[in-house]
Amino acid sequence: MTLTQQGFAATMADFFGGLGGPVGVYVDSLDTDLVLSYNADQMYPTASTLKVPVLYELYRQADAGEVNLSDRMTLSHSNRVPGSGILQDLDDGLQPTIRDLAELMIIVSDNWATDLLYDIIGKEPLAATMQELGLNNTFIPLTIREMFSAMAEVDPTDPSVDYQFLKDVLKHRTATEDNVAFACDSRNDVSTPADMGRLMRLIHECHGLSAEGREGVLKILKDQNFNTRIPARLPVDQDIEVAHKTGSIRGVANDVGIVYSPQVNYIIAMMSVGQDDSAETTDRLARASRWIWDQLTAE
Repeated sequence: MTLTQQGFAATMADFFGGLGGPVGVYVDSLDTDLVLSYNADQMYPTASTLKVPVLYELYRQADAGEVNLSDRMTLSHSNRVPGSGILQDLDDGLQPTIRDLAELMIIVSDNWATDLLYDIIGKEPLAATMQELGLNNTFIPLTIREMFSAMAEVDPTDPSVDYQFLKDVLKHRTATEDNVAFACDSRNDVSTPADMGRLMRLIHECHGLSAEGREGVLKILKDQNFNTRIPARLPVDQDIEVAHKTGSIRGVANDVGIVYSPQVNYIIAMMSVGQDDSAETTDRLARASRWIWDQLTAE
């Protein structure tokens, strides 16, 4: 069968109908000129998919000689960040390299590693790069710590808003639906499936990166440990590699990446918001991902 935009949109509506909120999907074939979209220009909270722009900017700066990925940082518990990741539970004074932090930021979605890298690359350079790349619906104004502070409706510069305070908030407090941390606008860390897909294509095409930088970014994305969405239902015997990053906060289930295989190669970005059943949303994303694979390999 021939995969058309109309048929794609209708099938995605079938997959995601009845969920608590919208889902957006963007597919871009690396083998043909086929591009498919479903709610793909709508803004969604990035959750941890913001770590892909951070990773790209880090390696762009490394290629420009502005950052040395081999430099070591001495970690202090005084600026720990709660949530996902493992660094927060390790001994004070650990000295990982910047490249180690990049690996942890992606493969176990380490929040503390993310904020350390965010501080290295800087907010203004990151924002400028997103604009230069034409990703005009991507905004990353908040560090992870700032996002959690927004959930708690507290000032992140207040000395009492420390690691333990934010950890307790994440465990016990439920933010309201109108909280900035769930907003689908530039006050929050947001993007669109189309923008995320375009960023993935730019990485694949080595845009703004050296060949070594491109391979470094893709290697880290392929090391991903969380594989319940895009890769979950793909065939296990087709030599498939998926370079991707997931993202989750309350009501949000995202995954963006590139599927590489001997049969077919394509970009896929899936984002959602307002979901009231994360397990059901994750399962539907995985099933839609497999349907897309089946259609592209049948072309």
